[in-house]
Amino acid sequence: MEYWKKVTFLLSLYMFLFEIRPLETYLTSYLTGPNGNVSLSEVANTMTSIRSYTALMAAVIMFCISEYFFKSAIIVFTIFSFITYVLLTGTPSLTQLRVSMVGIGATSHTFVLGYSYLFSQIDDTKLYQSATSIISFSLLFGIFVGSILAQIITSTSQGVYSALPYCNAFAMFLALICACLFPVKMHHYYLTDNFLNENSKLLRNGLKTIKEFDGETIIIDRFKKKNTVEIVLDKLFLDFKTSFANTTVIKRSLWYMVSMGTHFQIINNMNVLYSYIISRPGNNDVLMNGDADALINLCGALGAYLIGRMKLDWTYHGDTFIAFCTTITGVLMASCYFYNHLISIYLTYVMYSLVCQMAFTINLSEIAKHLKNNCFSIVLGFNLIGALLVSSSLMLFFVQINFLDITIPGRFLFIGGMNISLGVVFWFLSYSSIHQRNTL
Repeated sequence: MEYWKKVTFLLSLYMFLFEIRPLETYLTSYLTGPNGNVSLSEVANTMTSIRSYTALMAAVIMFCISEYFFKSAIIVFTIFSFITYVLLTGTPSLTQLRVSMVGIGATSHTFVLGYSYLFSQIDDTKLYQSATSIISFSLLFGIFVGSILAQIITSTSQGVYSALPYCNAFAMFLALICACLFPVKMHHYYLTDNFLNENSKLLRNGLKTIKEFDGETIIIDRFKKKNTVEIVLDKLFLDFKTSFANTTVIKRSLWYMVSMGTHFQIINNMNVLYSYIISRPGNNDVLMNGDADALINLCGALGAYLIGRMKLDWTYHGDTFIAFCTTITGVLMASCYFYNHLISIYLTYVMYSLVCQMAFTINLSEIAKHLKNNCFSIVLGFNLIGALLVSSSLMLFFVQINFLDITIPGRFLFIGGMNISLGVVFWFLSYSSIHQRNTL
């Protein structure tokens, strides 16, 4: 088996197992039910805020992880996720629930490390689109299986959610075993890959001694002016500055930050919206979150797969495609404000998932194509931090400040408006790009 196929297969298996988390489908119901015994207000405000802010802290850690530690970091985050769901079993205390929210938030974006590991192990950038599509499909298919499992368990147990945390913990255990099998092909050593050239900036900044080793000049990490921490920080800054000197990386990264930031808020608030709708007087809808989430993620997986098969000149058509997808997702989310029944929201969310996963998959692939091999976690981690800052700002706006007394459906109207505005920006960029090419 070719090396890239082996890496893609193992990572796709890991992503599939890691995303089999049936508890997520009914997390709000679990927390407000007999097991968690907290109010919907507590979940919508405190618990959701904890998840958002800890996810941001974890993203900062991911930003600093080098290629040399991708596998180890994935293993550590998976162990943390396993412990998180163990804490949720039985009848957890309020402290356990809040600690678990920290764990869920911190490990909710482990996929960024997975993609960073994937790109670092594949040399041919032409394979990025196919590999990214496969991984995205596996991730979403894992969510699909978890949703089906959730629906089966809750239906057979007559709405009892006690078994769901055990399923999550078992899936994390299997994912941990898979992560330990990841192969690693190193392209460089983090502290020395920029020090082999005597004309390098760091060398001119105070090298004291060098020596010969196996015919190659290597640098002893002994500097007059800088210690190891300073060297690492310089290396991060240099890679960061080099990566974001590319216009495509800047443009795609800004889109990712805003789109993923709003996407996080959609995920965090969708379960709350379900509960809000059925709590309205006279509403007799029955929660079918498991079936709905299964279909939502299956369509998302289908979108990720289809975009991997699509052969287009993304340099030319990329802005137009992104503009179209962003506008559609904005309209779909804004429409949730006007619905009074779950079926309408379920169907809207299905269409949203199909379109947004196509956009996320191709956008991620295009960013990776323009990066050096040791810059994946820096750029993807920075983009994640930006997305989480957007998400946290929205959470602050919705919950702590509660500007204009925005209701839960009102949050979706606001998010939809943000996406529509972003789509308009990319329609303008698309027009400018096409006009510039036609005038050359």
